[in-house]
Amino acid sequence: MADISNPSTASAKSYSDFGALGELRGKAQRNEKGALRESAEQFEGLFIQMMLKSMRDASNVMKTDMFKSNAMETFEGMYDKELSMSMAKRNALGFADVVVRQLSQTQASPSTADLLAQRQNVNSLVAPAMPLHKPVLPMSLQQPAQTAMPLERQTLKPLRLNQAMPLTPVRNEP
Repeated sequence: MADISNPSTASAKSYSDFGALGELRGKAQRNEKGALRESAEQFEGLFIQMMLKSMRDASNVMKTDMFKSNAMETFEGMYDKELSMSMAKRNALGFADVVVRQLSQTQASPSTADLLAQRQNVNSLVAPAMPLHKPVLPMSLQQPAQTAMPLERQTLKPLRLNQAMPLTPVRNEP
């Protein structure tokens, strides 16, 4: 068990302990390997606490006024915080392992000169790439001269008369 009176042996038990988090930050700046694992556990603890808080908020709909109080909510929040930190220490979700694995992969970053040289070598072997977007040309403020559109000449065609119909109107009046 860690000695509480000696701050150098105490680890950050909670992400809200600012003194221990300052010490953790110092470890991280000195590139100590334990700082990455401890930070990942703190992050997993925060994630678990947010998840527990969301679950409690979802179940608050079913609570009656008899079981609601500010003191009860405070103690539930404190319990969730401690529960989340202990779950993170036990690696309950495995989220910290994923974070550590992802962040510990060190890749040597090439220099800018190396990247430019590689780009020149690739460009000489490969045809130029097609641009993703067409270049946008500015619109002219002058209106172009418009030519008149020729209209088709409409002609009236005579109707064929039916020979069976008389041309004079017939009136049948008394």
